Amino acid sequence: RYLQGLFDLQPDEALLLETEVPKQCRYWGFQLADEFTNTLDWMHRQSSLNGHTARLDRDGKFRAVISARDPGVPNWLDVVDHRHGMIVGRWKECSSYPEPTITRLKLADLRRHLPADTPSVLPAARDASIRARREAVQMRRRW
Repeated sequence: RYLQGLFDLQPDEALLLETEVPKQCRYWGFQLADEFTNTLDWMHRQSSLNGHTARLDRDGKFRAVISARDPGVPNWLDVVDHRHGMIVGRWKECSSYPEPTITRLKLADLRRHLPADTPSVLPAARDASIRARREAVQMRRRW
C-alpha cells in the first residue's frame, strides 16, 4: 500500500509524522519528493527512512520530523531546500497497514511533542550517518 501526502513548510516549521509500525512487514518506508514526484536526493541527504534505517521510539512508534533545518533528532526527513513537495509512504506485505498522522509545528516547539527520551543528534553524528548512507548507496547493485 502506498500513502501520499503533501508538504508546504515555512523555514521555522516542521511536520511531525507519527505511525504505528506493523508487527510483521517485508518492507516499509517514507520518502520525500518534489512537486513533480521526483524523489529528493536520498544519497547525500536524509530524505528517506525505512524499517532498516529508522529509529523506533520506546512505544514502538515511528516518528519522523519533516523540515528544512536539522532538528537534531534521529528520524529527520530533509526537504532538501524544497518548500513544497510530497510525502510518500509504503507498506509492503505487512500484517497491518497503519494510517500515519501528521502535525504541523513550529520547530521551536518540536521537543514538547516528542517522547522525553528522544535522543539528540549532533552535527558530527549527522555527518557520519550521511557519509554511511552515501557509501551504502554507492555499494548498491544498480543494473
